[in-house]
Amino acid sequence: MAQAAVKLGTTTIDEFDRIMEQAPEGADRYELVDGHVVAMGNPTLIHEQIASNIAAPLHTAVRPDGCSAITGNMRVSATDDRSAKNKFKPDVLVRCGRVNTRDYVTDPVVIVEVLSPSTMDRDRGVKLEFYKQMSTIQHIVLAYADSPRIEHYFRTEEGWDREVLLAPEHVLRFAAVGFEIELEQIYLDVPFENAPRVWIDARGSNLTM
Repeated sequence: MAQAAVKLGTTTIDEFDRIMEQAPEGADRYELVDGHVVAMGNPTLIHEQIASNIAAPLHTAVRPDGCSAITGNMRVSATDDRSAKNKFKPDVLVRCGRVNTRDYVTDPVVIVEVLSPSTMDRDRGVKLEFYKQMSTIQHIVLAYADSPRIEHYFRTEEGWDREVLLAPEHVLRFAAVGFEIELEQIYLDVPFENAPRVWIDARGSNLTM
């Protein structure tokens, strides 16, 4: 997620949900990470731009197959077990099937996390491993907010594999939902101060702050 996190305590999903129900405001700014209630700061415009650049075309592509791309406020749990201790909130997720009234999902197919330096260790650590253990998830994307870099983890018959996308023409493909997008489109209108030379050569003046 967007900013540095503050650990507020250790709890279960059941306790976490009761805390969120009693929160006067800002309950959507928390997630449960290994039993810790974690508060996220406000996302930057760059963070939101990257998430939107992925989510908008993704939602259009998957809708005909009865799927939806959901941004921002939907938490993910691996189970309906109320004693579990993880309930994450990815930046973008895709799920398929009928819409229900739950405030979380247990069956995402695609997960996207937009990284920042302050959250990178958690997003690439405990959250990534949690997502890999969920049987429905086929694609996990870590999109960097400070440079044009995508880490794409995808499920194979042998387990999980990874590819790293760096050049503007590199294509991110979600085979599970029939979607693809070039890196140039993911980072459309996103400026970088420390972009790789290949990106600067391709985009030129578009990198101006």
